[in-house]
Amino acid sequence: MLSEKSTNALPRREIVRGKAGISRLFNQGRRLKGSFLLLIFAFARQEERSGRMPVKVLLIVGKKLVPRAVDRNRIKRLMREAYRLEKSSLSLLTVPEKSVESNQVLMAFMYRGKADEIPSLEAFRAEIRRMMKNCVSKGIPSSKEGGRID
Repeated sequence: MLSEKSTNALPRREIVRGKAGISRLFNQGRRLKGSFLLLIFAFARQEERSGRMPVKVLLIVGKKLVPRAVDRNRIKRLMREAYRLEKSSLSLLTVPEKSVESNQVLMAFMYRGKADEIPSLEAFRAEIRRMMKNCVSKGIPSSKEGGRID
């Protein structure tokens, strides 16, 4: 049971942090629209540090869209839990270092739904699962494409 818990955890090192990484993600990332989420993803070259994770995620709920902090926090908790439960399917996104230069995936899930209609956990899981499958079907970009971050 302990190993299952650790595989489904979402530690801090798996969260995108820092102004440089976030601005690169928004400027150079690809976008996939869902019914109430927007996925922005980019493939980056992984640096030679042992602490780097192959997949990093960012969860965003806008203050203008959802003005009440209680609602924003609830939506973020639901998004985090849905991602945590569905992240095992991300093993398809990571590629061996020899095949492609870019082997780190940066993802941002942005909530674009209504504040008064907060979806359930199962709706978030289904949306995130569908978006990650679409992300996999888009494929790893070549070095000539602009979807890569260096």
